[in-house]
Amino acid sequence: MMDAIDFLEQLGRNARLRHAPTPELEQALAASGIEPSLRAALLADDALRLGELLGAQPNICCLIEKPDQEDDEEEEEEESEDDEEAVRLR
Repeated sequence: MMDAIDFLEQLGRNARLRHAPTPELEQALAASGIEPSLRAALLADDALRLGELLGAQPNICCLIEKPDQEDDEEEEEEESEDDEEAVRLR
């Protein structure tokens, strides 16, 4: 009896199986003894469902966006214009 991870590993190593028609893939899954719910997720190419069934943690992506230099230059120009206006008002 093969588990789903072993089957995915085999699928990744075997180009013939990776590009096999659905009936052949169904046959390989049935022979592996994998649970029907996992088989259905694999056949449907449903990565989210497969991850849930295998207990995988959801992907989380955190990032920090660096402001463009153009934005910085515009802010500096606005500040310098404000400073010039303040000097003229005095």
